[in-house]
Amino acid sequence: MYEAEYEAMYRLEKSYWWYVARRALTAELLANEVKGRSGMRILDVGCGTGANMQAFAHYGKTTGIDTSMDALEFCRSRGVDTVTLSAAERLPFDDNEFDVVTAMDILEHTDDDLTALRELQRVCRKDGLVVVTVPAYGFLWSEHDEALKHRRRYAAHELRNKLAATGFEIVRTSYFITTLFFPVLAMRILQGIFKHSTHPKTSLYLPPKWINEALIKLLALEQRIFRQVNLPFGVSIVALARPDKPARSESIDHDLERLFSLEADDELLTTVTR
Repeated sequence: MYEAEYEAMYRLEKSYWWYVARRALTAELLANEVKGRSGMRILDVGCGTGANMQAFAHYGKTTGIDTSMDALEFCRSRGVDTVTLSAAERLPFDDNEFDVVTAMDILEHTDDDLTALRELQRVCRKDGLVVVTVPAYGFLWSEHDEALKHRRRYAAHELRNKLAATGFEIVRTSYFITTLFFPVLAMRILQGIFKHSTHPKTSLYLPPKWINEALIKLLALEQRIFRQVNLPFGVSIVALARPDKPARSESIDHDLERLFSLEADDELLTTVTR
């Protein structure tokens, strides 16, 4: 994403409702995986400005990578030093090095998400866990995505197929931020109609304190529902997977991309027409 957005992330990452809710959900998933075990090694791919790594440090030794030197400097200003400049498609780590790998809203930034997934699989232990979050639905595309330099948004079926194709056993996929789906959809439509800026801008801004806290509480309630059932639609998708199957050859990536694109379009059409 544009370098100026990292400064906004640094200011908002610990308080903004979306960051807080996503981090709370991921931390709970990590806690369920760790279950009191010590010596766990956790890799945060696309660590941003480091707030997530600080939270994940409660569950093991954390390492982070990001493609932005500015992001890594913000990490260090938080006291998070175990960070490295790297792309998700070429991780500078040995095979089977980590017990847990998180990639929170990273795949949509990559030029080749299949290669990135293959790398997540490679560095994670065969009995480990990979946690992936991505933005949902192409029809939610907006100026916000452009400002963050997204390449794509996903449907759940597309993400499941890409995980399977790159050697993962899928534990679970679900949508998230379901309760805010229709307000976000309306906002994105209005943003497209009334767009005036010459350069894309994100929709990240801190609302009044009472609204921000209300949204955090609403999504905490949604998180309780998430523990019991998969949510049928939402603004984001969460996937849990284990890298215990051989990955497919890279030579079929082009055909897979075409297949996944068609399947994503089918799921999008089904969702809209329900």
